Amino acid sequence: MLDLSDYIYINSGNCIIGIDEKDTVNIISRLAPGKIKKEHIEASSPSLKLALLPFYISKKLVTVSEFSEFVQATSYVSESEKDGWGWIWEGSWRKRDGVSWRTPFGNDTDIIYSENANAFPVMQVSWNDADAYTVWKSAIEGKQIRLPSEVEWEIFAEKAGVKSIVQSQSVKVPNSVIKDSDEFISLLQTKMKYSMYNIGLLWEWTLDWYNGYTPEVSVKDFGNIYKVLRGGSLLSEEIQKTREFRFRRCPTARSPYYGFRIVLITD
Repeated sequence: MLDLSDYIYINSGNCIIGIDEKDTVNIISRLAPGKIKKEHIEASSPSLKLALLPFYISKKLVTVSEFSEFVQATSYVSESEKDGWGWIWEGSWRKRDGVSWRTPFGNDTDIIYSENANAFPVMQVSWNDADAYTVWKSAIEGKQIRLPSEVEWEIFAEKAGVKSIVQSQSVKVPNSVIKDSDEFISLLQTKMKYSMYNIGLLWEWTLDWYNGYTPEVSVKDFGNIYKVLRGGSLLSEEIQKTREFRFRRCPTARSPYYGFRIVLITD
């Protein structure tokens, strides 16, 4: 049975997402060279006023234990397990054989990850993996459960107090470099103690394709190729952790820094 105390209820009403086009020029002018592509800022414009339907969104990211329950019930084989490898960060992105949601780093850090399965968010999951989990969860609960749309995620982030790109004062300040997986896990444990909603710990998969908000703004990567991630991770620049920033990856992409939360539709 779902415990609604694990969710936040967002009521229906009008909402505004994205940033004004005039703000993109100012933000782009403040970007540190080589850090963030200007197209990633332009993709978050223009601002739009939309009608929002009510929904519940989980306070926390789906945990290792919760994903394990799904796998045990369905014998699901994740993207990394099918292919035999996943992405890891070691000063640069590289493929590592044998990593998956069970062992996201492929080293001794995975022991800490497994020992904290009830608390740690599941990692090294693709969009396809996350979507499969929601299909299973919907079936066993008899309710409509899915990944949050971009609009839902952004409004949730605003209510959770996540800053706007426009408010960000540290655009040119690089995020402190995390040297290795041990340092990442240590920081994750610390941050989880003080993070009410887990935002900014891992990039979060959303329901949507990486498309433009309006035809007037066009970015080369728009289309039904990439799915959108939101929120940034502990490895991200501060501007990527703002509520409007849109990141994109193929639905098959996975790394230790991708996770997800779920939405429950009851009305």
